[in-house]
This record gives sequence, C-alpha cells and structure tokens, in this order.
Amino acid sequence: MVLIERECLGKMTNVRWFEAGMKDQFFSVAECLFKEEKKVEAVPLYRYVIDHETDNHDPTCVLCQFRLFQCLVGVTSEGNREALERFEPFYTRLPDDIRLDAVLLMANVCYSLSDWKKVERYGDELHTLSKNVYHNLINEKNVKKLQSERHLVVYYGHGLRIKGFILSMQGRYEEAKKYVAEYSGLEWFKFLDETGKKEVEKFKTWGKGNMLILELNTGNKSVLPEFVEYLESNPDIILQGMLAAIESANKFHFSVDEMLEKFCEKLPPINADVTYINGTQLFHFWYEKSIYSFERNRKINGIDELLYALYLAHKMKYYAGFEKCASSYREHGDYATEQQKWNYKHIVEGVFDS
Repeated sequence: MVLIERECLGKMTNVRWFEAGMKDQFFSVAECLFKEEKKVEAVPLYRYVIDHETDNHDPTCVLCQFRLFQCLVGVTSEGNREALERFEPFYTRLPDDIRLDAVLLMANVCYSLSDWKKVERYGDELHTLSKNVYHNLINEKNVKKLQSERHLVVYYGHGLRIKGFILSMQGRYEEAKKYVAEYSGLEWFKFLDETGKKEVEKFKTWGKGNMLILELNTGNKSVLPEFVEYLESNPDIILQGMLAAIESANKFHFSVDEMLEKFCEKLPPINADVTYINGTQLFHFWYEKSIYSFERNRKINGIDELLYALYLAHKMKYYAGFEKCASSYREHGDYATEQQKWNYKHIVEGVFDS
C-alpha cells in the first residue's frame, strides 16, 4: 500500500490510499501535478506507473515515459543526455499529435548537447510528421482537436527552422535561405486561429533576423547596422543574435565592438538561472567573446570572458565545453591577474555551486 497526500485540481482533497495495482489513479494524480508545473512531485508517480506496467506498448505507459522525459530535462548536459537516452526507444509509440511535442523537445535537447546529427534527424522528422498531421486534418470531414501542447504551425515552422540551421552550419547558405524564406511566410497555413497567427508572426520575425545572420555568415559585414536595428526591435533574441555576430566576427576577422558595447549589458547575468537552451547559447557566446578579445590583445578581458564560459560549463555539467575553456586558459593564463587565477582555481575545484 502506498500513501499519497495531494490536492489536485479540486480532486483528491483527502488522504487517499492506493493499492499497488491502481496505476490509473497514480497516472491521474501525476497528470494533475504536471499541469500545475509540480514536476518534481510528479516524477515518482510516473515512475511508479512505468515500473508496474509489463507492456511497454501500453499507451498510458508510453505517455508516462514522455512525461518523465519532460520532467527530467533540465540545465545539466549530463542529466539531459541520460533522460534523452532513456526516452528515445519509446517516442515512436506516441500518437502523432503528441509525438510532435516529443520530437521538438528531443531536437532542442540535442541542440544543447551539440549533437548536430541528431538535431538534423529530429528536425527532418518534425517537418515530415507535422506535414502528415496537417494533411490528415485537411482530409478529415470533422477536424479533431489535436492533443499537442502548441498550435500545429509551430511544429511545421520549427521543422523548417531546424533544417535551415543545419544547412547554415554546413556552410550551405543559399540552400538555408530557401528554408528561412519558407518559414518566414506561413500565412497560407490553414486552421490559423489568433494563437496560430501570432506564431506565424514570430516565424516572420525570426526569419528576418536569420536572413541577416546568413549574410554575416558569408562575411557580409555591411548588414551590421541593419542587424543592430533588428536586435533593438527584438530584445528577446539578443542572445541568439549576439552569438551569431561574434561567431561571424571571429571567422571573418571584422569588428563588432559597437554592437558588443550596446548589447552585452543586456545579456543574462552569469549567475542567473538559465534553461538548457539559453545556457548553452550563453556559454558559446562568452567562449567566442574570449577568442574575439584575445585576437585583439585584450588579454584581461578575454580571461574574464573565458572564466564566465568556464563557470557556465561547470554549472551545466557541460564537460566538453569545460575542457575547451580549461585548455584555452592554459594557453592564456600567464596574463591572468591574481584574482583571475583565484577564480579559475575555485571554479575548477568546484567551490562555486552548480
């Protein structure tokens, strides 16, 4: 017998006793907690259902595997990798509409892990799956309500966005532009309610910025003034834009000092709470910024920025990134001040809380 005490959406207001076999009740309570964003409390209940179901194809059990994955994804690379590996064998058993959420989350987790092959794989799958769901809805006489967490256009657009990102990473910029142009103009999408129309506008905004980033990726620094204006109008994506700009500046050896002076202070503080996505972007930004400073003989600034990146890697348990920073520090550490040497020593020894 297991005792659960929980008030959940007006249900189960008293202490209730559940026998070990009553998985449906456990699942119901877990779902209530999940909807209330009480994921820590929901985890043992989802685990209970999974552990007491012998059929791995049971729909409730498969959904519990997904919910557990959603609950366990966090800031640390190590934890996210383990959660992904645990969930991957099950996601294809989800209904198509719920699988949209699973594949998008898996692609984002793989992005944070820098696993570009899997990012491409899940991006392609998201694009194909969202198209299939869309065409099925068009062919239905009575359009059913999807169980996905977001509007269908979100998954369709992100499938295209991921494809454009991967092509850009591969240096195939003209091909990437075709995908950017496609997700920038999704007004044709059927079933657009007010929420869907707002999502379409988001993709249009992202598309404008990503077209400018593609120009920067080819070394076209003439677009910098326009890109600065774009970031001023879209402060929510300053981090992503600054990362793209500093990477291009390092690759093509042009200056972005004016942009850095304008926007660096608007980036999240190093000790701020981060998600696995913006934490990853923030790490890469400060690492690239340190390279930028070292190349301009700004050694002290570069070491500070390298320590920011090192701290973030430590915080996220991003071991590959941590080693990359440590290696760079060994190369430039002779220029460090006593305070910087002390900071480095204490980060490496794990004195700072992660």
